[in-house]
Amino acid sequence: MEMQNAVMVVAHPDDEILWFSSILRQCKRVLVCFGASATSTESWDDGRAVMMDTYPLSKVRFLRLRQSDAFEASNWNKPREADCGLQLPRRKCPLYEKNAEELLQLLAVELRHERVVVTHNPWGEYGNEEHVQVFRVLTELKEKIGFDLYVDGYVSDRSAKLMSRSAHALEGNPLVYKTNRALAHALRNQYLKNDCWTWMVDYVWPSHESFYRVAAGASGDEAGIPVSIPLNYITYNFNRSPIRKIVSKTLPASVKLRMKRVGHV
Repeated sequence: MEMQNAVMVVAHPDDEILWFSSILRQCKRVLVCFGASATSTESWDDGRAVMMDTYPLSKVRFLRLRQSDAFEASNWNKPREADCGLQLPRRKCPLYEKNAEELLQLLAVELRHERVVVTHNPWGEYGNEEHVQVFRVLTELKEKIGFDLYVDGYVSDRSAKLMSRSAHALEGNPLVYKTNRALAHALRNQYLKNDCWTWMVDYVWPSHESFYRVAAGASGDEAGIPVSIPLNYITYNFNRSPIRKIVSKTLPASVKLRMKRVGHV
């Protein structure tokens, strides 16, 4: 199966190139769910707005839902799934549930005639609550609409526990594609130019990416892995030391935005 007929659905601007560079050129459409931050006061908000208005690929469409501020609100040591994505014991986040309902309605219309959809995996790559939310919304739509759903194979130390419980939902025999590093670097530089790149600046993309078909009836919340699957493992320490917390208060905004989603600050 080739990806020319697939629609890619990602949570945030820059997810499309971080986890899907190998197929970004192939997919016929790309839907990016979230735009502004929960408060619209993050250092990257203005730049992201510019990036969404001037994105160089016309097939990428931004739905511009407001982010829910759910990042790091779940317990990744004991992750628990919910209909809206993950349970959030660390703080209340009512917009997280509201976004799930709105995404369900928006994407039902966008994908009603589609046969193949590609999105985040059940554990949210490195461990992102809104990535998991998008996956769970799409698994519900998969059952209603009937499209084939594929997910990427990125995982980190933080998301490994959820992965070990949910990888059973993926079929074997992945599709493997060579990453497009030239495109990845070009789009990363565009995000950096607009001061809204949210990942490591010196991140090195792997040589290949794997994509797995989600099994019929799978929700991603049962225990057990029936098959051994190759993954792109992100090695990084997501725990913040007291020193990092102190230093984070003095870092320039342009530095913090590049470190935010990987748990530096």
